[in-house]
Formats: sequence, C-alpha cells, structure tokens
Amino acid sequence: MFSSIGRSRLARWVLPPAFLLASVGALRCWEVRLQPAAVVPSAALAGSGGTLAALGGMRTVVAGGFWLRARLAWERCDAAETMAMLHLTVAADERPLTFWLNGARMIAYDLPAWQPDGVPRAVYQRRKTALTLAAITFLERGLGAHGPSADLYIEMANIRLRALGDREEAARLFRLAAEQPVAPYYAARIHAELLRELGHPAEALAWLRHILPSLPGDDPAAQRAVVLARIKGLEQEVHGK
Repeated sequence: MFSSIGRSRLARWVLPPAFLLASVGALRCWEVRLQPAAVVPSAALAGSGGTLAALGGMRTVVAGGFWLRARLAWERCDAAETMAMLHLTVAADERPLTFWLNGARMIAYDLPAWQPDGVPRAVYQRRKTALTLAAITFLERGLGAHGPSADLYIEMANIRLRALGDREEAARLFRLAAEQPVAPYYAARIHAELLRELGHPAEALAWLRHILPSLPGDDPAAQRAVVLARIKGLEQEVHGK
C-alpha cells in the first residue's frame, strides 16, 4: 500500500514537468520543420501537406504553443518574433478564425507603432503601409484556407478603411462580406454608406433597395427602419424629391 501511494505521489510530481518538457521539445521540433515556410510569407503555409499530416491530433497543441509565443513576443514589442510566430501558428493549424483575425490586427495596428524614437515620418509611413498590406495578405491566406468568409472580408475591409483610408476597396470588401451566408447586417449598411461617401448615391440607393426585402422587421440588428430612412434620404438626394 505504501509503495502504491509513493508511486502515486511521485507521478503527481514527476509527470507534469516531464510532459511539459516533452511538449516544449515537440514544439521546437515542429518549429524547425515549419520555419522555412514562415520565412517566406508568400508560401502556401496552410497547405503544408505532409508536415501537417504528420502533426495529426497535435495540430491544436502545437498551434496553441506558437500562438502563446506570438503573444509573449507581442508583449515585448518584438515585431520580427511576433510575425514569425503568427505565421507558424497558422501553418500548424489554419482552422481557428481567431488566429487569422487577431493575428492580422496585431500586424496592421500594433507592429507599425513599435518604432524607435526619432524615426522620420516618411520612413514610419512606408513601414506602416508595408505592414498593413502584410496584414491583408495574411487574411487573404486565411481566405485560401477557409474559403469565402464574412468575418475575414470584414476584417480586410476594416484594415483597408482604418489603416489605409481606402474607402473604395473597403466598400468592395464589405459587399463581399454582405453577400456571404449569415453575414452580419451591418456589412451591407456600411457598403451603402461608403458608396454614398464615394459619390455614388444612385448605387447606394439601388443596393439598399436590393437588400431591404431580406431585412426582418422583428430583428433589431437588421435595423430595417434605419435602412428605410436611408433609402428615403437617398431618393431625395438622387431624384430631388
């Protein structure tokens, strides 16, 4: 009896550290195997074929480990490490949308701010633009892994709008988002508003008339009354009524 209790206590103290060491070793092993693809962001990381097949049921664990390392690098404001770990995360497991969405936000909004003091404005702006485009490319890879996705299109549209001020491309992406199944209603409204801001009130009016029949009156998120009011306003703007 004593020996069994002793073995039980020993297992409680020895096995967790052993498991942790084994997990770290596995993570480093897979980092080496996935790293070449991460170094070349244009490579199709999410379709790493035999490497990902070998991961099998460990994909979630390995990706989680890389994601944690990306978060730790983010806390240190280490742009290179953050970027590398984000690519390794989605290379290990492309399935969770949160990796793509939050990873793109880090790249587009956080990394550009990590600049040494005294950097010339032109240099800062070039780096910001490059990182913003890298975030969009990252999301495009997410589309390649998941297929058309309202969430990914909306994230791309927001980055285009907020980081680049590109209303035309943002309008196009919000429309793509609105056309996906179970897309949030607001994507269609933002598309119309951007069309109006771009000087295309007739197109905005036609779009709102197009989506109106699909808006339920009993769902507050649909904001059917708001859309009706915007239609009336655009009618006055377009036809002078």
